[in-house]
Amino acid sequence: MLFTAIAGGVMTAQNLKDIGQVEAAHKTLWFSTMYAVFMIWLQTHLHLTLGGPVIPFLVGYMGAIGLEAYSKQFIEKQAEYPAKSIWKPLLICSVITAPLLVFVIYRLIHPKA
Repeated sequence: MLFTAIAGGVMTAQNLKDIGQVEAAHKTLWFSTMYAVFMIWLQTHLHLTLGGPVIPFLVGYMGAIGLEAYSKQFIEKQAEYPAKSIWKPLLICSVITAPLLVFVIYRLIHPKA
């Protein structure tokens, strides 16, 4: 849930930059980062454990819909643009997730370190 907003924001910002909408790309990055920070705050302060994984999924989905709607303001005819490879998004998500996964595993192995 945490980095899906950031990864989606990075990919959308790259698409907007590719079509010359640099200011919109910067706004997308800021919004997606602030959305992720807000979600961290919401989870820690409101203890959203009721409903299990349903609430984070719904909130993440709403963020994705908002990001898509924002990008459609600038990319009107999306079918005219060539589809991009999946390797760049996978690399972005891996670079974001790998250090956190290493940290979690380290803390599980060495809880008092």
